[in-house]
Amino acid sequence: MASRCPISRLATDYRPGDIVTWMLPPGLPHIGLVADIRTPAGVPLVIHNIGAGTRLEDRLFAYPITGHYRFPANHLVPSR
Repeated sequence: MASRCPISRLATDYRPGDIVTWMLPPGLPHIGLVADIRTPAGVPLVIHNIGAGTRLEDRLFAYPITGHYRFPANHLVPSR
């Protein structure tokens, strides 16, 4: 089960695999996954689909964050 994490404006508070939710204008909920790639400024990119297919983009702080969740490491499936 995922744990709720504090919503923060600090990029270091977000880890690869975290789930983030936003509220997009005009009040549309949106969801994305934090990637393991960061911008030169250290902000993690997010994987999301906003209607144009899956994208890897610098959007973590582009919209108001409404939720931040993390699964415990022991619940993750190892890579093959």
